[in-house]
Amino acid sequence: MRHYFKGIFRIAVAFGCIVCISVQSAFAVPLIRDAEIEHTLRLYTDPIFRVDGLKASNVNLFLVEDDTLNSYVAGGANIFIHTGLLLDCDTPDMVIGVLAHETGHIVGGHLAQGTEKLKNAQLGSILTYVLGAAAAAASGKPEAAAAVITGGQGMVGRNFLAFTRAHEEAADQSALGALDKLHISASGFLKVFELLRRHEREHSGSPDPYMLTHPLTSIRIEHVRNHVEESKIPEGQYPHELDVPHQRMIAKLYGFLQSPEHTLAKYPLSNKTVAARLARAIAYYKMPDTPRAITEMDSLIAESPKDPFFHELKGQILFESNHPKNALASYQESVRLLPDSPLILADLAKVELAQNDPSLVPSAIAHLEKSTSLDNSNASTWHQLATAYGKANNTGMASLALAEEAILEDDPKMALKQVEQALRLLKEGTPVRQRAQDIKARALDMKREQKDASSPF
Repeated sequence: MRHYFKGIFRIAVAFGCIVCISVQSAFAVPLIRDAEIEHTLRLYTDPIFRVDGLKASNVNLFLVEDDTLNSYVAGGANIFIHTGLLLDCDTPDMVIGVLAHETGHIVGGHLAQGTEKLKNAQLGSILTYVLGAAAAAASGKPEAAAAVITGGQGMVGRNFLAFTRAHEEAADQSALGALDKLHISASGFLKVFELLRRHEREHSGSPDPYMLTHPLTSIRIEHVRNHVEESKIPEGQYPHELDVPHQRMIAKLYGFLQSPEHTLAKYPLSNKTVAARLARAIAYYKMPDTPRAITEMDSLIAESPKDPFFHELKGQILFESNHPKNALASYQESVRLLPDSPLILADLAKVELAQNDPSLVPSAIAHLEKSTSLDNSNASTWHQLATAYGKANNTGMASLALAEEAILEDDPKMALKQVEQALRLLKEGTPVRQRAQDIKARALDMKREQKDASSPF
């Protein structure tokens, strides 16, 4: 299922294709949550994390709805991937190379080092740089950042950009090392740089290398090409069992993000692949032509009855086409096949609550509690859980869930209001009351941080 929401992150420094610093306000980005796409991306990243010595559960992946060729690491161990990057990558090894690069930033501790570098600059210079970075992030035009930085304390800006260029080179080298350990050719990584160079020529002209956060793409291409030529790993070698999941991911993104007309043109009836049929089902659903969409999904399920994502998508189509009772069975089967997907669990609970059947409320609460235990970063799931507790007349737990939601939405005032209500109702000495105390402490810290950030001194 596809989930859109605003993800709020306080970012000190973000490394990747852009650098973004947030001083006075949170950085809001439109995110897509989809169980199948996230599962596919984890197939790419988990081996990288393993060879780089990272625990996969400690790294978050976020998909940003943006058509630019971009990815970055921000706010700690959080990797952000633009949909434009995925849609432009024809094969899995291209995405794997990028994700290995972003993992290199995490392993290298570049975020913490970058923050320390900024602390040593003059406040006025930092703010000048922040304005430039914010302009670049908002406009999608790196030259906007360059213009503002040049107008202010240019030397500090250039020094910091040089510092980040060194990190990009280190992350490239880390990526090449990880790919070698996984016996994956860096030729896919090379294709991404060649693609990036074409984009630069089309959109940026000839940028000033001293005003870039990255080494010139031509230099990076030469470095990676030399690695490919000297490597004993055959060009194009990667786990080809990833090809079908990759094409399904691309088809799903295209189907949801493009108009039905564009999708049906890209995936005509003559294309009988699973990915094409999946894309057409989404196009029919969006038209809307629900019977045709369900016919397409039923044919896919008949061939692969144990595929949880087919059942999930069929459930979404039915639910959003005002057939909640029929959708329930599809989501139940999806959860039976994939019981530990937090997104699918939350969707099943949403469908259960939509039945307006009091007997299903305990089941919905159980599914939402399990979902939040697996992934506590989804504000909408906490909101659903609050709704479910409300239906069960458990006001204390409903308030606690709303406090969790408020924390994720960067709203300490609302969090404090809800947590005080929870503390009045939850029993002393229970784990949930202790959790309420923890949320209260965090909300108070957030209020102080916001006050400090807004102070001119």
